[in-house]
Amino acid sequence: MNRTISIELFEEHERVNFYTLRFDGEETEIDKFLDCFPEGCPYDEDIDVIIKWIDKIGEKGALPRYFRPESKQHDDIYAIPIETSNLRVYVIRISDDIVILGNGGIKSTPTYNEDPQLNAIVELLQKINKYLNSRLRNSKITCYQKTLYGELNFYLKDQEQ
Repeated sequence: MNRTISIELFEEHERVNFYTLRFDGEETEIDKFLDCFPEGCPYDEDIDVIIKWIDKIGEKGALPRYFRPESKQHDDIYAIPIETSNLRVYVIRISDDIVILGNGGIKSTPTYNEDPQLNAIVELLQKINKYLNSRLRNSKITCYQKTLYGELNFYLKDQEQ
């Protein structure tokens, strides 16, 4: 059975549009992350740091120096924040103007691939990044300024998730 995952606009900032992913019938991936750490939880400061970085990136642009390279492959997968934090949010950096926010979690191991939950999040983003780059090369998706246009729905087989 195939599941649909869509790229949709999450927030517009001065210099950057933040997109996120949504499986059909579910919350967005970034909302799933934020729901895990409600106000008053032990990770309030870490959430504040992540929100601060999203705002800074939105104001200054999605420059590579604002992201932590995280992937084991040569791709566009990064994490925020770059400073020391107990939490990570994984993203696809498309350009200086477009970022796709994924899910994240508690950083409790030296590398994301040692944690099954974080590894699954990054592997999903790697698959979406691969499909996205293919569609960008074939002009099925285009970027103009801060906006993505085109075929923003992807179909993943059960074993791909």
